[in-house]
Amino acid sequence: MKFLGRPLRRRSFLGLAGFSAAVPPHGNPAGAGKEPLHCGTQKQLFIDRKFIAHARGIRLRVNPPRKAGPVLSGERPWEEQAIGGYISVLEHEGVYKMWYFSAAKGAGSNLCYATSTDGLRWDRPSLGVVEFRGSRDNNIVLAGASEGAVFLDPVAPPHQRFKTLSAAGGGRKSPLGTTDKGTLVLLASPDGIHWNQEVEVLPFHSDTQNNLFWDQRLGKYVAYLRGWNPLRCVVRCEIPREQIFQTWPYQPSDRPRYLWSIFPWGKNWPPALSTELPTVLACDEKDPPNTDVYTPNVRPYPYADSVYLGFPSIFRHTAAPGTEKIPVEGLLEVQLAVSRDGIRFDRLDRRPYIGLGFSGELDSHCIYCGLGMIRRGNQLYQYYAAYPSEHSKWPPAGSAIMLAVQRLDGFVSVNAPPEGGELTTPLLTFQGSRLELNIDTSATGLAQVELQAPEGLPIPGFELRNCDPIISNDVARTITWRGSADVSRLRGSPLRLRIRLHNARLFAFQFA
Repeated sequence: MKFLGRPLRRRSFLGLAGFSAAVPPHGNPAGAGKEPLHCGTQKQLFIDRKFIAHARGIRLRVNPPRKAGPVLSGERPWEEQAIGGYISVLEHEGVYKMWYFSAAKGAGSNLCYATSTDGLRWDRPSLGVVEFRGSRDNNIVLAGASEGAVFLDPVAPPHQRFKTLSAAGGGRKSPLGTTDKGTLVLLASPDGIHWNQEVEVLPFHSDTQNNLFWDQRLGKYVAYLRGWNPLRCVVRCEIPREQIFQTWPYQPSDRPRYLWSIFPWGKNWPPALSTELPTVLACDEKDPPNTDVYTPNVRPYPYADSVYLGFPSIFRHTAAPGTEKIPVEGLLEVQLAVSRDGIRFDRLDRRPYIGLGFSGELDSHCIYCGLGMIRRGNQLYQYYAAYPSEHSKWPPAGSAIMLAVQRLDGFVSVNAPPEGGELTTPLLTFQGSRLELNIDTSATGLAQVELQAPEGLPIPGFELRNCDPIISNDVARTITWRGSADVSRLRGSPLRLRIRLHNARLFAFQFA
């Protein structure tokens, strides 16, 4: 077999160092079924083996983003103890908006708001909403709230289109004062600044950055929450639209999980979420001993079909097992979890997606990825909270909100070595008129594509030898065969893609 005139050695690519998972030579039998996968005109990501029926010489690799330094530091009095914590970002009405945690001595924690036009320079508008030390000249939008994530609800009426979750307890009331039980409450706002509705939705304590969104695929709300089963984990709840401001569905337990023996909160606190909701993300035997999942951080990826991405902080406890009186000592890094349905998650690699910085740097000890991302051309901006001291050290010795820059669709790639590799997809159908790849061959790599009939034979005119060589770094490179990109005559017909790669990274494909 030749690749542009060169022999393609028949060997499985199992020895490449990196954040990767080998693809077996015979691929994924489940993905090679007789029923075609319907791609329409939507982009499809190579986050897993769904689109790899057969493979040789390739690996799936997790690609960490590029760290780009701090964008906000604790410069204001209400940020004097800490800034960052749990962050949410989104674009709304042409403006980038961020909600973040801050803490100050004697003032507890607050939810703050910032805006930007470029995702790099963030302004703290004076909102006049919450009084801090006798003045309303600040950007605080909720006092006593720090643990939820803000999201924009596309199916809500205008007065409820922004929502966030929060917990309170230990005598501290929820942000709008409806409860001091430590239960989970849902808040709503017309603008993300003025919050005027608060309802208890679960009679359990669930701290950290619980997150909620409207899942268009399901036609329901979905929440990812802190659970204990037995250690910290992520549990999932589906909520019908009409039930969003009522008690959410859960299965009562005969043995509620109280954390009295772990945390000195007192017996007036409600039980923690545990087996009442299904666990969807937890540490296992592949993780180091004495670790758990600290934050969920799950969202549907908006630029491709059927992709859910999680950026959980994984908590590595530094105390020897059995010596930690309260489980708060340790370090946190961010890993990547991927899913097609939001239920079954895979951490392709247990190395960090956003790892700790060098000793002495702002992000040297604890990292919490913000929820949401901003698209700027061919790049995605993600934000993370950085702490230069262990989780148990409070207040931290400095903190910041930092930027991480990812390629569009670049979370996972199919990688081939210089000597080459290839994959063949399961049967597909499409509705577009041209094929585009998100691919990086740089200068010395190469790629070619063949379209195959269901029985595996090349479709005339779309053979590998007729594919114009792809030497490009492009998020939407149009593929041509002898100068023609038109594949419209094959619409609706089952076919396979055979993609041969040489020193290249492949991220996604789309019939546009």
